[in-house]
Amino acid sequence: MTVDGKKMSSDPKMNAMNRRGWLRLAGGTLAALQPLFASAELWAAPARLGANMSAEGVPRFEYHSLGGERELPTLRFAGWHPVKPEMLVLTRRGPSQQLHRLAGPGLAPEPLTEGRDGVGSAMWEPTGAYVVFTRDQGGNEAWRLYRLDGGSGGIGGTAPVVLTPEGERVSEYAFLPKGQGLVYLQERLDRRPRPETPVEDDDEREETALATQPAQQAASEAEPAAEGKEGGKDVDPSKLLSKSPALANLWWVDPSKPEERRLLGATTGRLTSLRVSPAGRVLAMVTRDGRSQTLEFPLDGSGARVPGAAARLGIGSGAHAEDIIWRRNAAVGEFRHLVRNDVAHGRNRNELTDVGADLEDLAEGPVGGDRPLALVYNVAGVSSLRLYRPGTAPVEIAQDLAPGVIRGVSWHPTLPLLGFEQTSAESPSRLFVHSLEDKATRPWSAAGEGTPLRSSVLRWKSFDGLEITGLHIAPPARFTGPRPVYISLHGGPSSQARPGYVAGVTRALVEQLGMHIVMPNVRGSDGFGKTFLKLDNGRLRENAVKDVSALLDLIASRSDMDASRVVVAGGSYGGYLSLAVATHESPRLAGSICRVGIANFVSFLENTESYRRDNRRAEYGDERDPAMREFLTSISPLTHADAVKKPLMVVHGRNDPRVPFGEAQAMVAAVRAQGTPVWFVSASDEGHSFTKADNRAYLNQASFEFVRRVIGGIKLDR
Repeated sequence: MTVDGKKMSSDPKMNAMNRRGWLRLAGGTLAALQPLFASAELWAAPARLGANMSAEGVPRFEYHSLGGERELPTLRFAGWHPVKPEMLVLTRRGPSQQLHRLAGPGLAPEPLTEGRDGVGSAMWEPTGAYVVFTRDQGGNEAWRLYRLDGGSGGIGGTAPVVLTPEGERVSEYAFLPKGQGLVYLQERLDRRPRPETPVEDDDEREETALATQPAQQAASEAEPAAEGKEGGKDVDPSKLLSKSPALANLWWVDPSKPEERRLLGATTGRLTSLRVSPAGRVLAMVTRDGRSQTLEFPLDGSGARVPGAAARLGIGSGAHAEDIIWRRNAAVGEFRHLVRNDVAHGRNRNELTDVGADLEDLAEGPVGGDRPLALVYNVAGVSSLRLYRPGTAPVEIAQDLAPGVIRGVSWHPTLPLLGFEQTSAESPSRLFVHSLEDKATRPWSAAGEGTPLRSSVLRWKSFDGLEITGLHIAPPARFTGPRPVYISLHGGPSSQARPGYVAGVTRALVEQLGMHIVMPNVRGSDGFGKTFLKLDNGRLRENAVKDVSALLDLIASRSDMDASRVVVAGGSYGGYLSLAVATHESPRLAGSICRVGIANFVSFLENTESYRRDNRRAEYGDERDPAMREFLTSISPLTHADAVKKPLMVVHGRNDPRVPFGEAQAMVAAVRAQGTPVWFVSASDEGHSFTKADNRAYLNQASFEFVRRVIGGIKLDR
């Protein structure tokens, strides 16, 4: 046998060996030559979709190094061990965030769970017998409780035991003292839970990063709400509670016998702010028809009552000892402040009302201890950690840390240690511990890598003279002349752009494309007081859009910014804003990116999960009112989709329970119908955010490529 004039062996094995030899030689030669052609497209590999992703209208494009493909470990502080000086932390393992044990400062976290679906939160049982954690499916936020015995089974150990039924959503949970079990808030779901097998791309299917919280942390992070009163009196519990059809329930369960649970309360409204007092009283805030009231729920299921009712009525023998919990509320002045609540007698006392900054988190010491309260204030976007003993002035600690945002503050149950996590320009999330004994604050995990990108404050006047601020990151000095601008709009609406770690796509936009990054805090943002927070409510909604228009005016006036190359992007409510700006300001934009954004307020309010609907109606307006429905339709981006003339990228998870997938489908179809190019990226195993590693990797690549093309005048269809 001859090939190209050369005689080949008749032995098939010999021919195969010869072919492998030539391939090895050719491969080695090509590998040696590759550095000489490093910039040639021949050597570029295509960006790869995640296993369960769809990218409609997105052409094949080449993988681009974003200058840090390895995501830095982000450690979230979940809680302390009851006795040992060790933490439960959440960090990425494989495709998703999983539960780990951190046995000490600087040590490697030991994985306790695994899987494609991530863990949302966790806490130890008070004696250390087991860990309880939450997990959803495919980003649908239908959180279920699981028990991990001993917390030491780990990978390959005892499998977690599910504690709550499928098809329900656990929103908050807390342990009772002295082994009395666990209580949790459960919300009814409108949509069926995601099947085990990822769904295929199906345009007719509308399926439903905040994870379920341990109760005290969730209560601390809740938005301020005024408790309802009628004629100066507490609301009658019977007007707030209902057994059928209930949207929210409060359950007691013994995690060692999960099949036995007891209903403590139910409502057609919403249950939030679950707390267990030092004496073991179970409290939760009930909100229904615009009225809110904190109620006490006896463990025998005998019915809710207003806290302190027994003491006021003289029920029981002997004096009723105080039973104190601490909360935060904006009852006095513009900002959230500390509130002392004696639940035994139903008495509240406002404290530290003149700080002039928002109390964003707090941690109480263990029952019977003498620990001070740990208070976290939002001072112009930067966290300030202070220790407070009632009757004295708060003392600021951890002042040597880089300016940043502190979360998850928690006292150790038995040791004089205060743990917390901090995000700053130096690190995406770093763990710290403050010792009461030597008053030192020490890191428990490493800092980030590379040179930090720091932000400054940008200020401008909006259409009505209101000052709006935002964070600004300038490109490196090597980029001269007017540079393009990327406007990143936060969600919420009551969230806030704050100093943090810049990595991934954002860092690549700055360092590789030489872009300015501007992160506005439009009206309605948190951290600026109650008045500013309410300036976008209801019929004031589009005033926030005008704040972004005023920013475009500022950009046009600056010599270092190129007003002809502006990209606006945002997620959730920020996604709505990006669409709204695209409809109002299309001639002044190069392109827009909408991630899980609202396109039509009416369909959004009708289809978001029921447990969220009344809360969102209070913010946006009630679509059931004909006049408000007409107004909401008039300001919805979908109504004005024909005004979007510049390229649009839409990103949405198919399991999103907050902003249903149909919002994205409708906007994409409407914008494409009038000829504007649209990139549409979705995933069947994601919800309101993209958390899986492979999905995030492609999304980052596609986002960078979209921006690169629209500011460079490169076609989007090939």
